[in-house]
Amino acid sequence: MMLRMSLVTCAVLLVTALGCTSEAPAPAPSGGGGAAPPAPAPVKAPKVSLAPVGEATPPLDGGRVQSNMPEGWKFLPRSNDYLFAAYYEDKAGIPRLVLREADAGDLPQTSSADSAKQLVAKITEEVGSDKDSALTVVNIGDSWYVRYEKAMKFRSLAANGVFLETVRSGKRYSIELLTYSVDKEKFLPALYRFAADLKVEAAEEPVAPEEEKASDEPAESTEEKPAEESEKDAPAAEEGASEE
Repeated sequence: MMLRMSLVTCAVLLVTALGCTSEAPAPAPSGGGGAAPPAPAPVKAPKVSLAPVGEATPPLDGGRVQSNMPEGWKFLPRSNDYLFAAYYEDKAGIPRLVLREADAGDLPQTSSADSAKQLVAKITEEVGSDKDSALTVVNIGDSWYVRYEKAMKFRSLAANGVFLETVRSGKRYSIELLTYSVDKEKFLPALYRFAADLKVEAAEEPVAPEEEKASDEPAESTEEKPAEESEKDAPAAEEGASEE
């Protein structure tokens, strides 16, 4: 009896052990190849943060250019060194925003990321392509800009220049945010606000002078007047004469 119970117990334990260690067969890969890797998530273009709108700039460049200052910013006096400039708190210090204008030459308008490539190449030629420059193409508002940075100094302290450049209507526009390095992230929304609201109107083409139209009036008669009429006109001519 004891022997029979031992055999039954061993059989149960064996079946249990086999059931715990058995694994279901892996499904055969479809298409004859290995399992396809998961598709990478689409890369989203980073969104820039815009500071609140402040006072509008006066019309610039003969009324062709205008933008909005960020809230709390004030005008700097006019200068031949820039088209427009603004400061935040300290008129003689930083941060400040500066807008400059130059002829674009043969650079195309930066109406898309692809059309900005030539501007990227031009700026790379001018400032280099080191890690401080970090040239990127960014979409701000309805416009495209090339963004880069420069390590700078202001009053012997580490400063940072963040530049946004674009080409519109045959002109190259550069917007610079100059600030202390520790404050860069704080004032970037101010730079982006000014860039997002920058409006540039196309220059008017010079109008060619109209050709002189033929007069509809009849030509002056060349026929000789009768003697009587000539005599009547003579006194009038004498009255109109002036003494020298």
